[in-house]
Amino acid sequence: MRFSMRTKLITGYGCLDQLGEAVRSFGVKKVMLCTDSFLAQTPAAAAIQTQLAGAGVSCEVYTQLQPEPIDVDCDRGAAFCKEQGVELIVALGGGSVMDQSKAMAAIVTNGKSCRELDDVPIPKRMLPLICVPTTAGTGSEVTFVSVITNTQDQYKMTIMDADSLSPDVAVCDPALLTTLPPKLVASCGVDALTHAIEAYTSAVANPISSALALQAMEMIAQNLKRCWETPSDREAQSAMMLASTMAGAAFINSDVGAVHAVAETVGVAYHIPHGVANSLFLPYVMEFNRAGNEAYYARIAHRLGAAEPGAGDGENAKRSIRFVEELIAQLKIPAFASFPQVDPADFEALAARAAKSPMSLDNRKPIETEDYVRILRDAYQSKKIYR
Repeated sequence: MRFSMRTKLITGYGCLDQLGEAVRSFGVKKVMLCTDSFLAQTPAAAAIQTQLAGAGVSCEVYTQLQPEPIDVDCDRGAAFCKEQGVELIVALGGGSVMDQSKAMAAIVTNGKSCRELDDVPIPKRMLPLICVPTTAGTGSEVTFVSVITNTQDQYKMTIMDADSLSPDVAVCDPALLTTLPPKLVASCGVDALTHAIEAYTSAVANPISSALALQAMEMIAQNLKRCWETPSDREAQSAMMLASTMAGAAFINSDVGAVHAVAETVGVAYHIPHGVANSLFLPYVMEFNRAGNEAYYARIAHRLGAAEPGAGDGENAKRSIRFVEELIAQLKIPAFASFPQVDPADFEALAARAAKSPMSLDNRKPIETEDYVRILRDAYQSKKIYR
């Protein structure tokens, strides 16, 4: 068994104030703040720049990012880093910002293009990277993977290396979650739940990843809806931030499965945000995996608070899926068919692509193209499973 956790965690309300000290510990003089154009105008970005100035560190703000990162932007950003003599990157944002920052940091030190880093060992460690997540969903602040769209061949590349791509520091301040719109709270929260469930049910799970995943599920079940309803709930926001990080540490040391395989395929084809795409397929993949694996899903039901005392594994496995189905409905996440670009005529091709994904290999139950076709059709029809 192998378990990697190289990232130093700084957590708790107001911990963003410790970022300047964290940067100073690297002894650098030039930093790039990588964030999106909206976040660049927020108090968080201003606070980071103030702290860096106080530490005697100059800062270049970089906002050339897409909602889903693409290879050419990573190459451009890396070129910018080289031109400006950037020695460290601070990534402020959600998973897209953090993934692009990882890719850019690795391109700089390895002298390769983004596409050349796809699914190969990364020889040299990336530039120092400090991640400041502004959502509770991806867990990218502690993962050693960067998921980037290959714009030439239209698929999501996996740039991954435990030694070379782990962020150095994660500054996880729940105060940054309080201004998130409800739709992002919802989709990011279900993204984190998907990470936890797939990490636990993966065919390559291990005792440490499973312990983190189960605890993350419990915390998400207890706090996601509270965050969605009451953004000012500090206790719930703190729990969700930590649960997201724990789920990230779990899945990167286990794997994800069929939910991510189909969600990433559909996300590239139809430009549907990753968290939403996971939400669309999570209940259907859980139902596909349930038969023959009832004990796993029964334990999930207990952690979600959905188990019926005295009921057997079969019944409680179904109750775990019912809980997830109802939670997604309560959070008002859009239905698959509500996206006008979705065309059922594409489902065969999308299913074939998902079946070829390496993530399908680690799904708890073997899954084939025809299974994905059924999942896509059920999701498109918003088929009720156990409601």
